[in-house]
Amino acid sequence: MPSSDMVPYVMPGSAALPPDRTGWAIDPGRAALVVLNVQNHFLHVLRESSAPVGELLAGVGLLTESARAAGIPVLYTLKTAEREPDGRETSFGHPRLPGGEASRDVVDAIRPQVGDSVLVAKRFSAFAGTRLRRRLAELGRDQPVIVGVFARTQVLLTAADAWMQDMEPFVVADAVADRAHDDHRMAVDWIAATCGAVRTVRGVADVFGEPGLRHRGASRPSTPLI
Repeated sequence: MPSSDMVPYVMPGSAALPPDRTGWAIDPGRAALVVLNVQNHFLHVLRESSAPVGELLAGVGLLTESARAAGIPVLYTLKTAEREPDGRETSFGHPRLPGGEASRDVVDAIRPQVGDSVLVAKRFSAFAGTRLRRRLAELGRDQPVIVGVFARTQVLLTAADAWMQDMEPFVVADAVADRAHDDHRMAVDWIAATCGAVRTVRGVADVFGEPGLRHRGASRPSTPLI
């Protein structure tokens, strides 16, 4: 089970990444940035004033800006309910969302912009019960670059699901977080050993290009809620 309390820890740098077994390279023409559940309540659970939340937000912010400037699609998933309409549980010991829209909103610093897609998450995998796969196909993208929370559940299972659907998932090790270092480390190591490639914010931003320098003025569709 994931740890119940987060112990502040430092985000991994490039020297701490597990070995790459994929041989994949991010292609800006195939990539899409997938931002998982970076919502007010979940970051409160991660003790917003403690590391690594500041680094998480800085990393996700840089990548969303870089992706938009490069014309790379940005897709968000949001958790909105704890149970299905038939009463089935969707959290299983995971932090639960309280009532109120504010707790469910994406953190102001990295809110979706016009042109981004927003999907309602049904399960820990962002593909389960959503249009994520179809949306990526519509956009001609098969390299989801995954950031957000929580590393050991949403991030890990989304990466595994992408791989099982013949995609090339990338997880940005210093732009995901969990409640403890061991949970974070386990997720990153498991993904690298099993189903995906692990990169750093700096490495991905270098591929995307710095904000505003690439594909300036690229057209973007209106933001759908899927």
